[in-house]
Amino acid sequence: MFISCRTQYGTLHSHEINSIERLLDFLNCYSGLDYKLQINQIPYQLIQTGRCQKREYPKIIFQKSDHALANELSLTVISDLEYFLSQHPGNLYYLEIDTGVYKLSK
Repeated sequence: MFISCRTQYGTLHSHEINSIERLLDFLNCYSGLDYKLQINQIPYQLIQTGRCQKREYPKIIFQKSDHALANELSLTVISDLEYFLSQHPGNLYYLEIDTGVYKLSK
């Protein structure tokens, strides 16, 4: 998995992600306007849309036709994210990680 972002100062940062902790570190270290995430050769855009209560484990939610479905998964390892995306194909997801809510879209 690969993540990149351009900061408000125009600097491009990128990193290979192999754990939930590394993803969280990247999001906390580089406050970009939006992030590009490549999972299994599929590009996604990751945009922070809000805040939530601090989570012990990140959670991903599948959204279809403007409403969230009951399909959600707590993420304990990074492969959980890859698994969820492969089992629930779509264009829009929400990722709640630490205290941030992110829209994950193709």
